[in-house]
Amino acid sequence: MPGYEVQFADPLDKSFECPICWNALRSPVQVTPCGHRVCQSCLEPIMRNRNPKCPLDNLPLNGEKVFPDNGCLRQILSLKILCKRNSKGCEWTGPLCEAEDHENECGYVDIECPNSCGEMIKKRDIESHDNECLLREEACEYCNAGVTASQQNLHLETCPKLPVDCPWDCGARNMTRDMLVVHKLHECSVSVLECKYSDAGCKFTAKRDEMEKHLETDTKEHLALVHEKLLRQQKCLEAQNESIQLQKEHIKLQRDALSTYKKDLVELRSKFADGELIWKISQFNQKMKDAKTQRSPELLVSEPFYTHKNGYKMCAGLWVNGFGSGKGKYISVGLQVKYEIAYDIFMIVFERLSAQKVERCQDVDGTVIVGEYDDILSWPVNPTFTFTLLDQRGNTKERRHITASFDPHWIARPTPERQLGKGARKFVLQSVACGDTYCKNDAIFIRFVVNVAHRGRDFVDA
Repeated sequence: MPGYEVQFADPLDKSFECPICWNALRSPVQVTPCGHRVCQSCLEPIMRNRNPKCPLDNLPLNGEKVFPDNGCLRQILSLKILCKRNSKGCEWTGPLCEAEDHENECGYVDIECPNSCGEMIKKRDIESHDNECLLREEACEYCNAGVTASQQNLHLETCPKLPVDCPWDCGARNMTRDMLVVHKLHECSVSVLECKYSDAGCKFTAKRDEMEKHLETDTKEHLALVHEKLLRQQKCLEAQNESIQLQKEHIKLQRDALSTYKKDLVELRSKFADGELIWKISQFNQKMKDAKTQRSPELLVSEPFYTHKNGYKMCAGLWVNGFGSGKGKYISVGLQVKYEIAYDIFMIVFERLSAQKVERCQDVDGTVIVGEYDDILSWPVNPTFTFTLLDQRGNTKERRHITASFDPHWIARPTPERQLGKGARKFVLQSVACGDTYCKNDAIFIRFVVNVAHRGRDFVDA
């Protein structure tokens, strides 16, 4: 920044004046070979030129021979100056080096009113202004609530602790405003009261002594009013109950319709499958935790799919915490059997899991659900099953999917009472499946592929 633009108590010596900004030198430097002094910040633009020259004598300057003039700096900082608000009344004078400290303390600095009234006040006058400001906060002398000075009279119109006399002229004095209601209902002898059965329809009003007579003599009328009110409330409740029942029936119809739509959608999607299902299991770690703590069922079931168009119907199942001999350590997987009145689950037991592939399996059978095309398909059927836990690494060349493939025995046609299927109790270690390689964004992907040989000759001959 350029030199000091301040008012000195005595005229500034020309030797302390920057020849570029014409102010008192700030961070003065001496240039060679001429020896003139300039502000460091004023010299920097000149030195960026290709051929820098002294602004006083036009001699070439050497950037490597520019030196800070600390002696000159000490002399300048010791010079006495006037406060920049001298014209407003500040009489401070002091060395230039103390100007910043004075600026922080100067009583003639204009500041905004701390009560946000919008006025600018000299720092020295802030205390007196605070005693006069209309937006200053004062405590109400009756309720001790904080109220701005300009709102004090308005506050007194509603202050709950303001002493008042009985407005009905019963003679009671100096009670707080918040006690008027109690006084009217229980103490005042001249206030006009409503009958306590007014909410039931009684329109009678009178002073306290007359009201007591009314309550004693009009008991039958009050009972009749209460009875009529109860009848109205009963009819209202019956109407509300009827409305609630209709809403419940409507909600049930909507839920049933939604359930049907969902089933139809799942069935429609399954018909477009070609023997392959890629199953995404989201919130996998939470499902694993819930299965281990038995907070939710351990078995997850996929949507159904077909082996091919108009083919055999199947669906997949996964035991997050394992099944049988794999429980607690492995993830078990298989083809899931599901029907409206029958629910059977059978497993293919794999003997050994290699680093990335299941190598051997025993007790092999496929899994088939009763489907709408079973009557025209050939039975038994001999499909080939493949289960694959997909590797989700970004570099496809590094991916190592875990796969189990096998060729089961012939599978007979399923019935509602018996739908055969099996799976793998030790498909993959839980620690492997939960790793970053296979579980990404808390989701895993399992691909199920079912191949049926001779698809073109699946149909029963006529």
